[in-house]
Amino acid sequence: MPNKCMRILIADEHPSQRLQLEKMLNALGYYRIAPVDNFDDLQRLVQCALQPFNLLIGNIDLASHAGVDLARFCRVSTQIQHALLYHSQHLKVPAVAQSERKAVSISLPKVPDSEALESFMSIIDLPVVVGQVALPPGLSGHSAYPRQRLNFAQTVFSRSS
Repeated sequence: MPNKCMRILIADEHPSQRLQLEKMLNALGYYRIAPVDNFDDLQRLVQCALQPFNLLIGNIDLASHAGVDLARFCRVSTQIQHALLYHSQHLKVPAVAQSERKAVSISLPKVPDSEALESFMSIIDLPVVVGQVALPPGLSGHSAYPRQRLNFAQTVFSRSS
């Protein structure tokens, strides 16, 4: 189940590619999306954001036209948690170890297709199990009827930012 609170930026100078990416994200259940068509707008949005963006999907060429390395921009920005960058060229999202998923940045040779986008979203939008909820001492005592301990771990999720 997608985290519907994820804040996503799409940065591409081509309107059809921005629209295609937005539709693919919508189909996956993501709707908090801000599209931008130039690096100045992207930079302004990132710098003025009150909350970090969970994901930037961006065309590397958009920033290179402004003389900026978009991968480096994403790494140094505290307002961008994850980045999926691509060049203007079929592609596959590489595997990312669970221990390396805190801030994932991947560069692709062309605009992601729906399969690549779905693979990437499954990497960065995994629910984190917080733990088990223990019963209060009065309820977990040794009564005549054994009580089954409930495990709410599968319904409690946390997002680290």
